[in-house]
Amino acid sequence: MKTLKNNQEQKTLSTSKRIVQSLLIAAVLLIASDVFSQTKEVEFEVYTNSATKASKYLLGDDVALRDCASVHCEQLTTINIGTNVRLLAKSSTPQTINGVTSRWYKIKMGPQVGWIFGGMISQKTMISQTNPEIKFVFGEAGFDFKGNKQFQVRAIKNGKQIDKLVFKSERLNHEEISLMNQKESKFNRDVITLGDAIDNSSYIVFKNNELQKTNTLVADTSSKPIYSGLSYVLCNEEDN
Repeated sequence: MKTLKNNQEQKTLSTSKRIVQSLLIAAVLLIASDVFSQTKEVEFEVYTNSATKASKYLLGDDVALRDCASVHCEQLTTINIGTNVRLLAKSSTPQTINGVTSRWYKIKMGPQVGWIFGGMISQKTMISQTNPEIKFVFGEAGFDFKGNKQFQVRAIKNGKQIDKLVFKSERLNHEEISLMNQKESKFNRDVITLGDAIDNSSYIVFKNNELQKTNTLVADTSSKPIYSGLSYVLCNEEDN
């Protein structure tokens, strides 16, 4: 009798655990769906509105060009990261893919006309001051497992990615991203400023083909390099 009673109690406890786990999972999914539903749309101008603003670079690598505005449409080809495209038109409604909400944009690549997802398009593109062949592309990167909004910066050259940096922020937008103007370019590093409201980290330094995030840059007139937390930033006449 005791064995039967113990088995029944164990089954009851096991059932209770499963119910609690199911409720927790449902709550997490509900919170996640609410976060995603509040995501601001990544949107671009099209050629009929502004020929200049409709010229963009690709943020993602091997971007799928499809014959209609959906991931279920046939893939015509793939396009390299950093490719310049002209946005001819956009789909009527946005979609959310991998945590990024955007529309599909119609482009022409050679003889082929197709659609690419807006989450694969750079919201801000900057040309390196140390090497004009290198570009920095910026865009959203969905959410992490905790629901934090993420962004990305990629360094690219000749259709290939050199390095990629993903970071979180709740308030950042592409208008706050800029490449710091430097009078001297011989120090072989670029500094991207992210504005004042970026989770205690306001700069991205690109040096030795690596992107690193730091919260301070210290100017110095001495001949020694300055350590800024995650990377050496030289603000003098000497490189290390």
